[in-house]
Amino acid sequence: MEKMSTQGIDLAQARDVAHDFSGLSLTPANFHAFYTKVISLRFPMQVAHVLELRYLINHTVDQYKEPPLTPDYRQFRDSLQAAIDSFIDSQRHSERMLNILSMLRDIHYVHSIDSRNAEIRLREAMEANRMQHLKSIRYGLFFILAAVSFVIMWLTLGEPSIIIKLLPAGYSYFALRFFHKLPELDRNHEKLTLELNEVLRRRVRSINWKTLIHKLALVLGFKRVPGVEVFHIENEFENRETSVYH
Repeated sequence: MEKMSTQGIDLAQARDVAHDFSGLSLTPANFHAFYTKVISLRFPMQVAHVLELRYLINHTVDQYKEPPLTPDYRQFRDSLQAAIDSFIDSQRHSERMLNILSMLRDIHYVHSIDSRNAEIRLREAMEANRMQHLKSIRYGLFFILAAVSFVIMWLTLGEPSIIIKLLPAGYSYFALRFFHKLPELDRNHEKLTLELNEVLRRRVRSINWKTLIHKLALVLGFKRVPGVEVFHIENEFENRETSVYH
């Protein structure tokens, strides 16, 4: 019984963390975190978290400047307008939601471009690292073979010159330097791989507009669904200090 109670507390704490928008800014760099949090919202939420999310969205959209109404952008707005009107009745709320979604579309576009550029940069760095790795192995083996060749020459000659005696040591030194670079190159490759995986993990390839409209409409109070309690106020006074937006 105690174990089940502890698990319940852990789940509640995990939900609080997932619903916490207090330290988040709505920018292309943070779009993955924002989108993932909104899509995975579970109701009811704490009042503080609802207020934080409302403040974040409203504050950002108030500073948003809508781009020129190109044919593609007009088509996008018309398709979204139809989806919004099927869920939200109020004309004022419908227009506000359309502005919010247009803003999120632009943020997602910049997010996608930045993510693609970061992926290209990392893949180029990984390719350069791979070529450097092959180069170090190739040159290291070359200098080893050169050193062995002069050692054999030294042994076959009766009285070799001082140059023949010194060349194996010099070639061995250069071979050691090239092989010494390999562990560092391997570490850099692992680091670049982790960075690339993180870029790919944080990339939002497409937006589920229908789910996003439903979640935001409930949180912003644009729509009420029977049986769905968006927030509860049981611990409102206990959690009042958890948000600066109170």
